Amino acid sequence: MALRPLWKGYLKLSLVSCPIALYPAISAVERVSFRQVNRRTGNRLRHQLVDAVTNVPIEAHEKGRGYEIGENQFVIVEDEDLAAARQQARSGSESTPAHSGPVEQLKEERSLTRERRDDQKKVDRETAAVAPPPRPRVENTHTIAVENFIPHAQIDPRYYDTPYYIVPRDEMASEAFAVIREAMAMTQYVGMGHVVLSNRERPIIVAPMGKGLLGMTLHYTHEVRSEADYFAHIPELTLPKEMLGVAERILEAMKADFDPAHLQDRYRSALINMLQGKQRKVPKAPPRAVPSRDNVVNLMDVLRRSLAAERPGGQASDKKSRGARAVVSRKSGATKRLRPNSRRAQGA
Repeated sequence: MALRPLWKGYLKLSLVSCPIALYPAISAVERVSFRQVNRRTGNRLRHQLVDAVTNVPIEAHEKGRGYEIGENQFVIVEDEDLAAARQQARSGSESTPAHSGPVEQLKEERSLTRERRDDQKKVDRETAAVAPPPRPRVENTHTIAVENFIPHAQIDPRYYDTPYYIVPRDEMASEAFAVIREAMAMTQYVGMGHVVLSNRERPIIVAPMGKGLLGMTLHYTHEVRSEADYFAHIPELTLPKEMLGVAERILEAMKADFDPAHLQDRYRSALINMLQGKQRKVPKAPPRAVPSRDNVVNLMDVLRRSLAAERPGGQASDKKSRGARAVVSRKSGATKRLRPNSRRAQGA
């Protein structure tokens, strides 16, 4: 079965563009998932929405979206608010930093100490003094416009998010697709742009991979935690050269090439074996009853008789009598054979 693309659009490099399709490079189908069930009956359970304060169950249409700004205090966010934010992001307007809004400011004040807030203000002032030029806004939500090319080695692996396979959508697009792919392969650079997936704009890099391209969405800067918060307490040590030499020889002895076979999920394999063993012990469900063909024929006879009964007088009785004679003739083969002989005898 052919896989359906997750996204269809165009890959644009300056004046060169070609229709492409994105396919997820990671499959979630093979993941083992469980449902919550009733231990006694084995039936699946359903969750009920309950107001956390009043303990009153609510209907699904009463459910809303809220952003927490205090203990049991929320700002209601409507779909229109999110749509306006997406439109503002696509239009390229960046009038105020994301952290300067009242809601985000409350959140930061709860999580940052006074010293860290002072450091953040200093960084903001320095950043504002050397602010980079605004990037081009996304004109089309169905286009990956390559904005610049960067060395692949400069990308911090922490920013990698989700990989996708990029392929040309038809034969006509293959030539332009190959031009973009081979140009990046010769320069050892990767293209960087933005793509809109599920109504959310994400940064993406595009790199050659075999006969196609690999697209890798990236995390935003605010999504990646700083290593300074975790490494600051590690002391600096001066190690003996002999100790480093021994460690280096151990590394050389254990050196190997990367092999995807080492990425096998042994827990998943054991889990599947356990589930298959349990499944064999479960009695098979009885087969569904299949209506017999005789019932269908009898139903058609009933419908025909009902139709004949609804017709004007005389026709119904004639139909019934002819139907009765036909049934008798079908059921009695002897009667069929005797009737022609009797007719011949009458003619003689």
